[in-house]
Amino acid sequence: MSHADAPPMPQPTAEHKKLNEHVGNWEVDCTFYMDPSQPPMKTKAKETVKMFGNFFTTSHFECDMFGSPFQGSATLGYDPAIGKYVSTWIDSMSPSLFYLSGNFDKTGKTLSMTGEGPDCMGGGMANFRTSETHKDKDNRVFEMFMTPKGGKEVKLFTHVYKRKGK
Repeated sequence: MSHADAPPMPQPTAEHKKLNEHVGNWEVDCTFYMDPSQPPMKTKAKETVKMFGNFFTTSHFECDMFGSPFQGSATLGYDPAIGKYVSTWIDSMSPSLFYLSGNFDKTGKTLSMTGEGPDCMGGGMANFRTSETHKDKDNRVFEMFMTPKGGKEVKLFTHVYKRKGK
């Protein structure tokens, strides 16, 4: 096949261009709700988000959790074949890959995603839900919730992001 016969390269959509809102260096105030009978655990983190080509972002997240270094990495993109944003997450304290999908609300400010993964509190599988609200170009709030099989939804954490540069 010659170059002239090759199909045209995909072009970024408006949804792909919206990913640029995540690009940058972020300071993060983290609040974890691990045990409802105890006060939440608070820690500081940092995250660096970069574009990966025109269709995805990659991020690197670092903090101290339970007295140990914690690292996480995410991808975020838009899949036009399914009409949804898609995200993956891996971290240094879990052997599992998380996959979530969803969309922005009508205002374009809140990205809600859902998926299934290992129940980090009691074993088995659970449903997960995230909500990320862009307050402005330099501030966003990310929350994650888990619903264990046959149980009630619980908030796992809230992360408050402040951009520290691109």
